[in-house]
Amino acid sequence: MTHYPCRPAGAPGARHPRARWGALAGALPAGALLAGALLAAGCHRGGPEGFVLRTLVEAGRYTVGTGAGAGVAGLHFPVRPALADLEIDHERRPVVLTTAAPWTWTGRVPPRAALHAGLQLAPGAWARARRRRLEAEAEAVAVLTDGRTREVLQVVRSSERANPEWLDLSADLARYAGRQVTLELRVDGLPPRLRAANLVAWGPVALSSAARGAGAVRPNIIVILVDTLRRDRLTPYGYRRETSPEIARRLAGAGTVMEDAYSQAPWTLPSVVSMMTGRYPGELLGIDMSAYGVPAGVLTTAERLGRAGYETAGFLANPTMHVGAGFERGFRTFYAPPADVEWLRRHADDLNRHALPWIAARQDQDQDRPFFLYLHYIDPHDPYDNPEVVGNRSPFEGEYRGPVAGDWVHGIYTGKLVLADPARDIAHLSALYDSEVHYVDRAIGQVLASLRPEVLANTLVVLTADHGEELFDHGGWKHGQTLYEEQIHVPMIWRWDGHIPAGRRLAGTVRLLDLAPTLAAAAGAAPDPGWEGVDLLPALTGAAPLAERPAFAEGLSSGPLRAAAVLGRLKLIVFNRQEPFAPADELQAHLWRQDLGRMARVELYDLAHDPGERHNLAADPDGGGSGGTADPAVTAAADPGGAGAASPSGAGAADPGGTRAAAAGRLPLLATVIERRLAESAIVCEFADLLARHSVLIRESGLPVLCRPERLFRVSPYPP
Repeated sequence: MTHYPCRPAGAPGARHPRARWGALAGALPAGALLAGALLAAGCHRGGPEGFVLRTLVEAGRYTVGTGAGAGVAGLHFPVRPALADLEIDHERRPVVLTTAAPWTWTGRVPPRAALHAGLQLAPGAWARARRRRLEAEAEAVAVLTDGRTREVLQVVRSSERANPEWLDLSADLARYAGRQVTLELRVDGLPPRLRAANLVAWGPVALSSAARGAGAVRPNIIVILVDTLRRDRLTPYGYRRETSPEIARRLAGAGTVMEDAYSQAPWTLPSVVSMMTGRYPGELLGIDMSAYGVPAGVLTTAERLGRAGYETAGFLANPTMHVGAGFERGFRTFYAPPADVEWLRRHADDLNRHALPWIAARQDQDQDRPFFLYLHYIDPHDPYDNPEVVGNRSPFEGEYRGPVAGDWVHGIYTGKLVLADPARDIAHLSALYDSEVHYVDRAIGQVLASLRPEVLANTLVVLTADHGEELFDHGGWKHGQTLYEEQIHVPMIWRWDGHIPAGRRLAGTVRLLDLAPTLAAAAGAAPDPGWEGVDLLPALTGAAPLAERPAFAEGLSSGPLRAAAVLGRLKLIVFNRQEPFAPADELQAHLWRQDLGRMARVELYDLAHDPGERHNLAADPDGGGSGGTADPAVTAAADPGGAGAASPSGAGAADPGGTRAAAAGRLPLLATVIERRLAESAIVCEFADLLARHSVLIRESGLPVLCRPERLFRVSPYPP
């Protein structure tokens, strides 16, 4: 028997390079994959309390030898194990590779302990079995042995050979607390000539306690991002339909709701880049949208927290965030689907299938290494369809007899499908969208419910969205084309028990790029001088008021520039519609014609009185229509809550305090924000004169005219 005491991760045998599986997997036979966990309970001898497999192997804290490992305190393998990162079912896990022979751990079961184990064969094994038309089944079994009595705790099986999944098992061992045990894990089904090869991947494997140490200071951190989620369709933001009871109860009721959060772009890639890096996307991304992702050399939140000692995991359901775009950087465990739009048809339960086993294993582990978890749900992105929709009917609507279904949305967006009865059909699509929100809300509730109270008590949770969705609010569909509220005004809700007040609503403008500095501050990580976001914790905890800062957003999609700035419920939007633009294809041509018909060069909105952005003050100082809004009857069908309905904070109500006078003082700042963010001084020159001619509000503001030579605005190809 050979002993490797406390060998560092870089020592011989402690780490193995990413394995090359072809030759080994090709020789795998038919048969069952059997993993057995046996506990031999004994007296209260000394020994370690619980273990995390990967941590011990990385540190070299194990013994190796052909003799039995039972009775030898700690971890024992018959053959030296190896470390690797293994991807199965598009989920990459850090694993320990062992032979099929039993390996053991001997020690004391900690109080309120649980065993969690994930495993699978090396890639290619099931493919080989399928090509040979061999019968094969994967079966993982946890067996508890107490003296001569054995109890089967859990059995999980898989016969899927084309697309195998990780096998995850768990067992409550609280009744063995304080007892000395030997845990044995093995795999059956491999032929003798392959049993000596490290073909079995284990990860995560942990026997640990639910009890938390009183000295835990740094919180666990969970970021929940719901793709394409409109702020105004959530229950905590005053929506009349109860689309999000779990979010309302578990987050808003127990935490703080930010009234006015804004994304920095109206579609996923630039928005999430900004959120992950704390910087504006326009400064990081070029004009080639096929190359959009997290640029090399710019640290993400996951990388920063990983360096600060956090265990990191990311589970992303949007196929545009596939491996290779940089979003995987910093995550030890990472799941993302391939770059295939068909994966948009999957739902929140599929993401939870990957995330919940990781949460179950991780929350039992020592808080000396807290975790950072990023969950990116794809619902309610189109198509608007999920298991709650039965017979093309949303639970939020009565009988619908029209032909429109949730998978029509993209065809309507491209102009290839036309609604025969717009008022009826838009109301139907709106109800389908709401059912998508309700479905993802349930999945979020499952995640939060899976955290034990003592774990949740020391976990900082934030829920937000990368952007919203247009449901013909301003004459268009989906997202990415405009900067109206339905696309960039996103939810943001924080919970951190004992630190962030419960049941509070915090007014003021915040940005998605503020998340990176805020999470780093909570984790005790060093700040980045390159951040353009700010730490929101002082305002969230009540230690300081929320400073007034503008939010900036940029289209970063097809055609000439479109940009917006928001501050103090005043919003300025600019669109360079006069720039020469030649659409590259039929879709761009359709969207360009649509945008020219609904968007003005300059739009100014008093959101406190006009949350639906119906009255462009830059076009009509008396409050008339801007010419870019949808038919009021159709809009009413699309928005059951009413575009001008008051929010819980009072938006849309009368303002005897004189919001217009206060807004007039903010307008020069908004114009300056757009100018500086785009490095285009011509904006101030070109648009200030236009605004001053048409708006009493602008004339009262004394907006300066800073003329410089006019330059063309940026042009970007349309996103895929």
